[in-house]
Amino acid sequence: MIKLLSNFKLLVGPIIILIFLELAFPYFLHKVPLYLHAAIDPGLLGLAQTSKRSLIPDDYILILGDSNAAGLGEWFNESLKDRRNLWPNFHTAHILYNKLNVDVISFGGAGAGNLMNLVFSPITQFKYINSFYPYDLKKPKRILVIFDEGNDISDNIKELVRLYLNKFDNDRIYDQSYFKLFLDDVFQNQNPYKTSTSFLKRLLFSRFLYKGIDDLFYEDKYEENVQRVLNKTKIHKFKANEVYRYPRGYFKNIALVGSEKWVFSNKNFRPPIELTDDDIKLGIYVFEQSLLYASEFFKGSKIDIVYLPSVTSSYNLLTIKESGLGLSLLKSNSSYLSKIKESEIFLVQEVKKIAKKYGFGFIDVRQDVRSASKSQIIHGMVDQNHFNKVGYHVFSDSIINQSDYLKQFVQ
Repeated sequence: MIKLLSNFKLLVGPIIILIFLELAFPYFLHKVPLYLHAAIDPGLLGLAQTSKRSLIPDDYILILGDSNAAGLGEWFNESLKDRRNLWPNFHTAHILYNKLNVDVISFGGAGAGNLMNLVFSPITQFKYINSFYPYDLKKPKRILVIFDEGNDISDNIKELVRLYLNKFDNDRIYDQSYFKLFLDDVFQNQNPYKTSTSFLKRLLFSRFLYKGIDDLFYEDKYEENVQRVLNKTKIHKFKANEVYRYPRGYFKNIALVGSEKWVFSNKNFRPPIELTDDDIKLGIYVFEQSLLYASEFFKGSKIDIVYLPSVTSSYNLLTIKESGLGLSLLKSNSSYLSKIKESEIFLVQEVKKIAKKYGFGFIDVRQDVRSASKSQIIHGMVDQNHFNKVGYHVFSDSIINQSDYLKQFVQ
């Protein structure tokens, strides 16, 4: 009997501890270190962010958009590896929070277009958070919608092909009422943003623990593969005597930064110069309708559209002739640079029209970004499609300086 009771204590003790942790864990998501965020239920990551004063943000700013809104980049990568700082700053949300003392969270999503990062992901996350008994997340005071010149249009077309064309009438795509029915249908029947709906979703700590242990077996291999791929596209200083060592096409993207010439990857995002006019028109329409759908759900929240230039639009790109000795035999890139500029100007005008049409604010950071890039590189040396630490500060300061609403909170 004594042995049985002893064994019983060994069994009951861990169960009691686990129950306690399950009950307490939902209240301490914002205390989980950054390097463990991958193990948290993705639908609750907004609450785990440290750019706010407490677990549940109050009168907060919500950032929507792609990976730039989520804060990806080399500043994030470096912060993730630094285990001495468990809750580091690494992107726009932190900068705004620190400078304004206003709660800021991001529902940004990497590798997605506007259907995903303005509609399915943020609305699903908002509803999912409020489906848990401890949480009562109010709608944001302000929403910053980041329009990414570099890939939003092309991603919109890809998402539309995947979600719309197989089930809905292509001839009615520009019928706004019909398009809204499509968005409603996707939410109900084929929402691509998956969140747990079973009873197990309540076991937040157990799922966190299991995911964390499982991730240990893949972390090193994943990091190794990512670095091997990214290092192939690292920014290089231009050397005229090594022209033929560079991958074909790289000399389209030589930028003058300070007094030095840098060769940027030809894999970087740029305005949608490869798309047809019809596809660009459709991609802009998807952005407009996605934004309207989000504004209807987040009714009462003031929306500002932030125009984010692509990497190729952020620097002073040189023509082959301007680049220097050794390139005389290569094909001119003047037409390529002209197309980038024309596409950029067209997109800015169209996005600005949407903002004016529906009463949204419009913030154009291009001038500040280009001013900073004249003297320093503001994107990652390897991950060139995202800002580095300097770039995120330039981007965030530009947003503050162009917003009368945000300027009133500057400390």
